[in-house]
Amino acid sequence: MQFVRRFRVGRGYLVVALAVFLAGAGSAAAAKLITGKQVKDSSLTGKDVKDRSLTARDFRGSVAGARGAQGPQGAQGAQGAQGAQGAQGAPGAPGAPGSPGSPGSAVAYAKVTYTGARGTGTYALVPGQSKNVTAVTRNNGSDPGFVCVNTSVPVNVAVASAETQFVGSPSVIANVFVPIESGCPAGSDAFVQLRRDTGTTDDTAFYVIFN
Repeated sequence: MQFVRRFRVGRGYLVVALAVFLAGAGSAAAAKLITGKQVKDSSLTGKDVKDRSLTARDFRGSVAGARGAQGPQGAQGAQGAQGAQGAQGAPGAPGAPGSPGSPGSAVAYAKVTYTGARGTGTYALVPGQSKNVTAVTRNNGSDPGFVCVNTSVPVNVAVASAETQFVGSPSVIANVFVPIESGCPAGSDAFVQLRRDTGTTDDTAFYVIFN
């Protein structure tokens, strides 16, 4: 027959157990009840806060320090690539007129005037505006617009231009012939014909140039 020995709990053991229980319950209650109002201002320091546990949202206002000194200038960067060619600009303004050219190489020339009525007037050389042309005369006929020209040098090619254009009438065309046609005095070197574009001959002043 076995005997069960009873264990009697003493009063001191109960007191200790109760104190431990209350201490644990009190800590849990305190964790739920403590707020910012119960913390004295300026009583917490950086040592009381866990490292890296706070973020920018946990602060009010700026926490930045004073602005630092300006750093040294950085090294110059590499040269950039050449840009694309620009569009062509607008044309420039016209240049100033050039200086007059040197005198021409014509071997002979003349400005010839005409005075008088058609068919009966007189042809004459203009002084200072003729070179190596010695005389101009009407040919041996009664028709107007036929002029014989004498030169002091041999001539081969010639061109003539009528000076006057009659108002209200067709223009006058000057033609020159080398060698001459019949009807000019002996010694003549060229023959000028002055004709309107309608075919009718007429008398007027003209220019003639020989080469």
